[in-house]
Amino acid sequence: MPFGVLQEMPGVSEAEYRMVEKNLGPDRPPGLLAHVSGPTEDGWRIINIWQDEAAFRAFQSQRLVRAAGLAAQQDGFDPTKAAKFSSLIVDGDELPF
Repeated sequence: MPFGVLQEMPGVSEAEYRMVEKNLGPDRPPGLLAHVSGPTEDGWRIINIWQDEAAFRAFQSQRLVRAAGLAAQQDGFDPTKAAKFSSLIVDGDELPF
């Protein structure tokens, strides 16, 4: 069942987003159906659609946490902003496809 994740990240710049992104690795994560990201009035937004929740949770635990940790060690990245992140998760019953 499709699984959607919307992340709102106030205060996060494109440069900070790219710091995490470059540490995710070059290949598309298994189960990722769609990825869209871009600036908002006050930060950055990411929308991902996954094949199912298990694919998202595997990506989160195996790649995303590591990538964010590596980015947090770089100059210009402020990990304290993560405390302001919010996420909205929807499952296949709520998605239109």
